Amino acid sequence: MSAATSTATTTSGTRACASCGTPRRSRRVGWTFRVRDGVAVSVTCPACPTYAEPIRRLAPNLAGQVRFRAVVGVTPPGGTRRQHTRTFPTLPEAREWVALVRSQGSAPSRETVADLVGRWVASRTDVRAVTRDGYAAWAAPALRVIGHRVAAEVTVRDIEHLTVTLTERGGRGGRPLAPGSVRAVLIPLAGAFDLAVRDGMMPANPVRIARKPRTRARVGTDLEHWTPAQLLTFRETSDRNEWAPLWRLTLAGLTRADVMGLRWCDVDLEAGTVTVAQGRVVHGSGTATDEPKSAQRRRTVPVEVIHPGTAGMLRSLHARQAEARLAAGSRWRDTGLVAADALGRPTSPRDYSARFAVLCAEAGVPPIRLHSVRHSLAFWLHSLGVTPADAAALLGHTVDVHLRTYLPASGASGIAAAAAALGHAAEG
Repeated sequence: MSAATSTATTTSGTRACASCGTPRRSRRVGWTFRVRDGVAVSVTCPACPTYAEPIRRLAPNLAGQVRFRAVVGVTPPGGTRRQHTRTFPTLPEAREWVALVRSQGSAPSRETVADLVGRWVASRTDVRAVTRDGYAAWAAPALRVIGHRVAAEVTVRDIEHLTVTLTERGGRGGRPLAPGSVRAVLIPLAGAFDLAVRDGMMPANPVRIARKPRTRARVGTDLEHWTPAQLLTFRETSDRNEWAPLWRLTLAGLTRADVMGLRWCDVDLEAGTVTVAQGRVVHGSGTATDEPKSAQRRRTVPVEVIHPGTAGMLRSLHARQAEARLAAGSRWRDTGLVAADALGRPTSPRDYSARFAVLCAEAGVPPIRLHSVRHSLAFWLHSLGVTPADAAALLGHTVDVHLRTYLPASGASGIAAAAAALGHAAEG
């Protein structure tokens, strides 16, 4: 279209973008002119759809966000013409969708559920590689049942039948899956069908609509945890263990991934702090190291303040590793990790959890999961009057997640407190 304007007469309608109103001034590169009878009657800027595209720029919403609505009509073989409408946050996404719908208009997609899930997992570049692998692993039980099916043909009834099948025999060896596990299986499946809906393969996501097994989430004091006295009893016993400095880090609120991924360059022995800059998790038969799972997990923890003597333990461990390095010579594996053996090899996360269970028995405290030490600290912090925001910061949570997990009734109490404050002010 723009080439035609070389011989076309322009009008006042070409002084600004017809879609967003941006002044054109003397610019022409990237601008598209609409020509009628040799006259350029309007123009659109590079940031807006052209008049020939089935895309319309929407007015900004209340948050000031601009979106683009695409409307495409396709006629499948032997079928009736159908109109597809989607709204996108960016123009490139809208154009990509239009091209996809048009390319599939003559031949409905025969992509299988397994291929769709694989495509969705590969598209999740916004999460860690280990998380993507986790999605693939969780989807496996569902793919064993419906992986061969054409994704566009899967119905809500198919998904509900799938949940029943998984509940009865979805686990290893045909064993039943618990309701919570079934819901976990459906998470990547729902994400994959969201992609199918976005791509115009189907009008709605059957996984989102289908009924799912009921579960009772454990929140608040239902979560297993130690009392402060039990936590300190464990500390007394674990201080006599060869991994004493590592247990101190766990008792300061670090996750297993935090401890296993901690490097000496992240430890400030003088300040008595450790900085969580990466995590190391179980990945297949080995481990994988990546950035913390969220921005909140990236934090500096004053472990010496929480458990006095921790810095000294870490200093002693550092000295022992230096001696071990000299003794190992060329066999030493320089990982830079705090949790390493006599040859510098990374400590196994599974071994760390297994040793924790043994120490619980030695200390005579209730056996809890390693991760539940963090629950214990959260409840202890609340009993001390620490604000939820400060407790969440120490543990690497968002305030919203922290409140929903540990103080589920805080919303109601907050409403009551706010109402009482307004009542007192009105009386005064």
